[in-house]
Amino acid sequence: MSSRLHAFGKGKINRQHQSSTAVAYTRVSTKEQADNNQSLTTQSNHIHTYAQRQGIKIVEQFGGTYESARTDERKEFKQMMAYVKKHNIGLILVYSFDRFSRSGANAVYITDQLKSNNVQVVSVTQPVDATTSAGELQQNIQFIFAQYDNQQRREKCMAGIRQMLSNGDWPTKPPMGYDTLKINGKRTIVINEKGKLLGRGLRKKLKTDITFKELSEWLKPEGFMYPTSNYHHRQKCILLRVYVTHCFKWRGS
Repeated sequence: MSSRLHAFGKGKINRQHQSSTAVAYTRVSTKEQADNNQSLTTQSNHIHTYAQRQGIKIVEQFGGTYESARTDERKEFKQMMAYVKKHNIGLILVYSFDRFSRSGANAVYITDQLKSNNVQVVSVTQPVDATTSAGELQQNIQFIFAQYDNQQRREKCMAGIRQMLSNGDWPTKPPMGYDTLKINGKRTIVINEKGKLLGRGLRKKLKTDITFKELSEWLKPEGFMYPTSNYHHRQKCILLRVYVTHCFKWRGS
């Protein structure tokens, strides 16, 4: 027992899996994450190295893209779950449990349903034997902590956004018609030529009370075009965002 606990502490438990066929699932939440040790390439390399050492055959790979794990309604994730069910796959290999899901209790429920169908979720960097009651508890704690960590980061991000809004600043990339410049080391939002055109359009709407559809048609000869299947609706969204940005810019000036 003591030697097994020591091996666990070193991350060297040699798990004997009931199945030798698996699917691999990799994901990152944002493009920036692809540049650190959670990158898609790093995840895939670790998973395939682990599979080779354990004599596991990876028959299909899913993910390989940007998907937030706050919800389990993800395109690649759902495709993987359907594939596992259809082809009687025994293992889902992931780099770490938070790559599988950050939905907390829902992740626990999904893994429990998978387990009832003889499917095991295996993190290749976290030595947890979920076939035992103690291992299942550790796996569930990992899922709950992943959700907690996600909520903590979101709260910090929202606090920063609220502070920017209270200062009259725009917290994200400004909409069409505005550029972000650094002036004397300070982030400044400035209107560009397209923004000036949209500004004239907004003033025309305020003076004449024309519809957004009519305003869109007025903007076309002025040189403003936005290729989309829902052109007028898109124009309305752009104009509203430009107006809101202008209000923040005025307040901060």
